[in-house]
Amino acid sequence: MAKPRLKPSGKWEIGLRHPLLPNGRKYFTFDTEAEAIGYGQQWKLMKHADIPPPAELTTPTSPGEGVRLLRILGEWSDSGFAAPTQILTLKTLTHEVGSIRFSEANYKWLTGYLRFLKVEKNLSPTSIKHRIQALSRAIDEYLRHNLNVKISNPVKLLPKGYSTYSEVDAKMVVAKGGEVKVNEARDRRLLPGEHEKIVAVLSGYERPDRERGLELKGGDALLTLYLLILNTGLRLREAYTLTSGQVDMENKVIRVKETKQWRGKISFRDVPMRPEVYRALSSYFASRPPFERGTPIFPFLAEEGVEEGKKGLTRASQRLSFRFRIAFEYMDIEGLHEHDLRHEATCRWLELKDVDGRDMFRLEELNKIMGWKPGSVMAQRYASFRGVDLAQRLWSVSEAAGVSAAVA
Repeated sequence: MAKPRLKPSGKWEIGLRHPLLPNGRKYFTFDTEAEAIGYGQQWKLMKHADIPPPAELTTPTSPGEGVRLLRILGEWSDSGFAAPTQILTLKTLTHEVGSIRFSEANYKWLTGYLRFLKVEKNLSPTSIKHRIQALSRAIDEYLRHNLNVKISNPVKLLPKGYSTYSEVDAKMVVAKGGEVKVNEARDRRLLPGEHEKIVAVLSGYERPDRERGLELKGGDALLTLYLLILNTGLRLREAYTLTSGQVDMENKVIRVKETKQWRGKISFRDVPMRPEVYRALSSYFASRPPFERGTPIFPFLAEEGVEEGKKGLTRASQRLSFRFRIAFEYMDIEGLHEHDLRHEATCRWLELKDVDGRDMFRLEELNKIMGWKPGSVMAQRYASFRGVDLAQRLWSVSEAAGVSAAVA
């Protein structure tokens, strides 16, 4: 008799043979090893007694239902439609669930796989979503090309919030010594005095209680990059890959090459320079020889030995994020990440007023500046208005109104 094997989902699978079965074998899945062994023994007794398998087991499945998820995931990965950032997730899925037949990938199996990701893998809700969404897109693509397959996509049946840890999940995770993971919304803005500390350390400041300061390759390059991101909201890669041809100092506009594009599409957006950016870039360019048109203005790619369009861009981004983190920690600035600067920039654009106190830019214009699609709600997600700022604004208006009333 075949021996059961433990699957990545935590279930036990046993393969049983019979000449009447399609392809001579069928796999059965159980919650425990004992159940799998017991069913195998029953199957063995049925064979010895010449009792045929149930009719529903001997009926051939419709074409496509016997295919394994390995093939479905592979076809989606090779289709050219999967996002580049999804390829690694698809490889992980192939390792975890590739052996499962599509006919077995029902809602019950999927809930078991979710439990495996939470209890055994102890993944965050975001990581779980990445896996399940990639699986769903792969199945959808397979069903679009195989209309005769009658199985539906089980992911479509999952309830809202499937990736969050339920009460039962939490108890099981704690029992195994794990941690109940939750999604953390980034709501970190620069606190009073932090900007000045960052400018100081990126300008070469050395703390008296430390043996040495930071190694600032490229002189004021990292400082200029910081001021650029903080006052424009450019994504990190959009900023450090800027070339001289993209920076128009005369018209005070930066032509940014978008990084959030699919399937090799190249597009640009124009971002206006705030005075802070213009001053920072003017100072930076004045300290360097003239750049040839089309050459990178920052030295970070050359430092990492990376050329534009190569895979090393990811390494360059990681290195820069790490350098920012070290600078923040050096000045005892806790909980600040490089990407938080984009949140800060969004708030600064939203808070920018004209001489009459009205908003400088409309929401549609802000979406264009930040590289979001028309009608996007990303501005609301990135907006992190501090309660203390709102209170000061409220009371300044109230006090001004009180003074006017007293004068009258």
